[in-house]
Amino acid sequence: MRAFFPRPTLIAAALAVVALGGCASWFEGSSANPPTPLTRLEAGQKVNLAWSAKVGEVAGGGFMPFYQGGNVLAVAEDGRFSEWEASSGQRVREWRIKDGIASGASANADAVFVGSRDGRLLALERASGKQRWAAMLTSLPTEAPQLAGSVVIARTSDGRITGFDANDGRQLWSSARSQPQLLLRNAGSMQLVGDEALLVGQPAGRVAVLRPSTGDVLWESTLAAPRGATEIERVTDVVSRPVFDAGQVCAVAYQGRVGCLDARSGTLMWARELSSTRGLTLDERNLYVTADDGSVQAYDRATGRNLWQQAGLKYRDVSGPARLGPYLLVADGEGYVHLLSRDDGRLAGRLKGDFASAVELISLPDGVLLLGRNGRVARITLG
Repeated sequence: MRAFFPRPTLIAAALAVVALGGCASWFEGSSANPPTPLTRLEAGQKVNLAWSAKVGEVAGGGFMPFYQGGNVLAVAEDGRFSEWEASSGQRVREWRIKDGIASGASANADAVFVGSRDGRLLALERASGKQRWAAMLTSLPTEAPQLAGSVVIARTSDGRITGFDANDGRQLWSSARSQPQLLLRNAGSMQLVGDEALLVGQPAGRVAVLRPSTGDVLWESTLAAPRGATEIERVTDVVSRPVFDAGQVCAVAYQGRVGCLDARSGTLMWARELSSTRGLTLDERNLYVTADDGSVQAYDRATGRNLWQQAGLKYRDVSGPARLGPYLLVADGEGYVHLLSRDDGRLAGRLKGDFASAVELISLPDGVLLLGRNGRVARITLG
């Protein structure tokens, strides 16, 4: 055993949706504040677009591309699957199925697993797209399935997490918890740590760790307790992926806090006030997070001390950060990608691309993989 042991949508009961009809854009992170103008960079670090390709229409963070063994796999809403070599962008294969797709995919050497718009989990031949099996889910899938050994794990809009046998689709376990009246749509808040643990962001500011083979809850802890007089004020959901490293599980909640917990016990180590649905990343010393106002911030992982804040990208619909060499890379709503120094947060480089705002950023061994809301996949590298 190891040491372990880019946007939300408001969901509610039908009457509540009618009552809150004007609130959707607010929950999706839009703002009355104009985007902060970009400042000129003097002799910045060069940023390269190594390659880009069109996938198809994607709805949001639930369509995160899948990286494995040097290849990138992505799926579009219309059932189109594409696979490329991550280093060169050369297309390896492409096929299409008739089913509408509701989430991104995961894969092993032989099969691809994906959620459909009619509420099924599908297992498809990786080479051809031929269906191996289909399993009914309790509601629509909200994010890409996770594959832990021979168990494929799906999360659905009713809050249920279910494990299936990857070979035949047989249900192995199911885990459900009560849902608050209002919550943010969860487009990507499960994260595997090898085959040993599944980190799960939950409503009401909670983080849980499940055993992938059985669904047993190893621990569940509160990162940020709901506060406020109204149901809207009390929405405090962890809707971006928790992150594990070196004995810590770190996460951030909407209208809540950012912090780190002990990975073995779930004990809260530290937490600081912050609202974010955008996500975070870690290095050996620090935690980096994009707040919902677009500011990028760094915290000391050991103490929670705020080290720096970069406000030069506020109100620009900024993605969560990804590590790229000695820098962080973020993307904004106007199609720019920005480099920030991990040491002090200064803006160090910039590239204008055709990304129509980023849905997901994934750090690769040599670069960052970006999926834009226009369905374009790109690999970004340093010059």
